[in-house]
Amino acid sequence: MVLLPPVTKIQPGRHRKTRIPSVGEFPVTKKTKLVPNKCGRCRMEGHNRSSCTNPI
Repeated sequence: MVLLPPVTKIQPGRHRKTRIPSVGEFPVTKKTKLVPNKCGRCRMEGHNRSSCTNPI
C-alpha cells in the first residue's frame, strides 16, 4: 500500500511575509530601530495628532 501526501490547493489571500521556522531552527532576530511617533500637526516627537495639546 502506497501512502501519498494529501492533495493541497493554494488558499486565497495574501502571502505570508516570512516563513514559519521549524522546531530545530533558531529564529533570526531582526533589529528594528524604535522610532518615536511624530505629531502631524506640530511636528514634535513623543505624541500623535489626537493627543496634541497645541491649538489648531
